[in-house]
Amino acid sequence: MNKGRFIYHWNNIILVCLAIQIFSVSFSIAVSSIAFGIWGGLWILEVLFIDKKLIYDKDTFGQLKYINILIGIFIIIDLLSRVFAFYPEEAMIGVKRNLLFLIFFVSIIKIYRVRVLFQFLKVVLVIQALLSVGEIAQYLYNLRGLLTQVPITEIRIDYLAYPLTTGEIKMMTFFLFFPLLFYKGKSIFMHKRYLISLLIPVFASMVLTQSRNVFIAIFVCMLITGIVLNRKFLYVFIVVVLLGGFLLPEKYTARIKSIVDMEHPSNAGRLTMWGTGLKIFIDNPIIGVGDNKIMEVYEYYRPNKGETEHSHLHSNIFMILATTGILGFISWVTMFVLIFIKFLKFYKLKLEKELKLIIFGCIMVLVSFHVSGLFEWSFGDAEVFSVLFFFLAIPFIIYKFYVSKTVKEFD
Repeated sequence: MNKGRFIYHWNNIILVCLAIQIFSVSFSIAVSSIAFGIWGGLWILEVLFIDKKLIYDKDTFGQLKYINILIGIFIIIDLLSRVFAFYPEEAMIGVKRNLLFLIFFVSIIKIYRVRVLFQFLKVVLVIQALLSVGEIAQYLYNLRGLLTQVPITEIRIDYLAYPLTTGEIKMMTFFLFFPLLFYKGKSIFMHKRYLISLLIPVFASMVLTQSRNVFIAIFVCMLITGIVLNRKFLYVFIVVVLLGGFLLPEKYTARIKSIVDMEHPSNAGRLTMWGTGLKIFIDNPIIGVGDNKIMEVYEYYRPNKGETEHSHLHSNIFMILATTGILGFISWVTMFVLIFIKFLKFYKLKLEKELKLIIFGCIMVLVSFHVSGLFEWSFGDAEVFSVLFFFLAIPFIIYKFYVSKTVKEFD
């Protein structure tokens, strides 16, 4: 076997393991971690010993220049915040989470054909749909018995993972593909009837996780999609929401209505935690207290915490401020702002409508992540992080194959 053929197969093994990592986060952290370890190790071996010259598209990575810098700055600040953490014992263990940024870069480098990208996306969507069908079946099987014990709004899909994690992964998956339903031509990705049949269970199981932060993100992204892509859909969506709010029995709408109830125990607990998180930030404004033993830090500031105050600060913004300070927060925000600006730039390029809709889907992934992340520490969830940064690589992969002037150098 010649070297070129060997590297081709090596590359495919990396992509298969990457695919396994992305779709397995929904049902097995162990499988996902093993897959990550395998492809990460193979990629490092390739760079060090097999093909020492890292092959990448110069034009595409030119688009990433300032994003790369901001990611690097954030990682350095995160490292410093752990070195000088409030509780420095074992603080460095968590720094390995930053290795997940490799998903973003290696996806852009290693996906070598558009067909491979589409196959990758189909696998992710199909497996997510099959998992959703299984979850819905289990939900319906358990429903009758559970209704005698708890209200329907408290029955959540949480069979394979924590419901917030499951809800956010399904949310991002759904909004990546949802804009393609507005495409009217012959699809190069998937026939619309198949796409609809796959998205329905994903959407249903997403709703049945009963994740209120996801509900808010759904509402915002549906409005944006309607405004940008299809006004008829916007009007129908608004009418459905209003009719549902007025006509559905209270037992079906109670959880959604609780979102604006400041006396709700979960809401009150979050507000208290955000206030305490702000105090932590004010006392440690430069690089924060480090993302380590955050609840022990919290108890130092609030010894008599309530039952709903647990785990973390339940907000990306307050967690980033408290753990990495103003320097980490600025680099974190700027990183995502630059990604958003690039996506808008790519969306305005002269591309096939279907490709533009995929890019728009990635914009909705970004928006949904940050809207839901206002109320949950989703950036600190490795499963959500993994799916997010693979999806965020997609517009740059599309740019590589349809816009870049240098991609032919290694294709």
